[in-house]
Amino acid sequence: MNSTVKHFGRMLAVCGALSFAFGTAQANPQSYPVKKPQFSGKVTSSINPKTGELKVCFKEIGLNYNKSVTYVAKAMVVASYACRNNGGNCPKGQETAIKENVSASATYSPDKSGTVSACITLKVPKLSKNPCPGKMDLVLQSVSWSHITLADVTNKVGPVDAHPSKQSANFGVCPAK
Repeated sequence: MNSTVKHFGRMLAVCGALSFAFGTAQANPQSYPVKKPQFSGKVTSSINPKTGELKVCFKEIGLNYNKSVTYVAKAMVVASYACRNNGGNCPKGQETAIKENVSASATYSPDKSGTVSACITLKVPKLSKNPCPGKMDLVLQSVSWSHITLADVTNKVGPVDAHPSKQSANFGVCPAK
């Protein structure tokens, strides 16, 4: 009986020590190795059907929760514009298209578990000068995004392709402004 009590006492002491060690590790996440930063699941893209803006969303895990992380979303965009007159019509021959690389960056702080879940929005570029004659308004007819990527530039993760990697929206031949 005495050896059973001693054995039980030793087991209790070991279990207590393990519980204390595990509890300390949970309270202080930096006391055990942090995973390598990586995107969890797919980086996704979606287009706003009213504005043509592109939203790139992601979740990254394995981050140091004490360190902010900067992300850069990039894509190639083709935006087609038309000139609309006061009567609400878009005369043929007044269309203009621009094609350019667009990027946007954002910096986020990971939560205590070392995770960032966020989205970055890419804006449709505007023409620097209105090419429409007279008092015509410039209206966006369509927008097409391709080669959509995201990178964690702080930890050098990526760039990774967004899914889908192409998005487009058509607003009509002569859309309302």
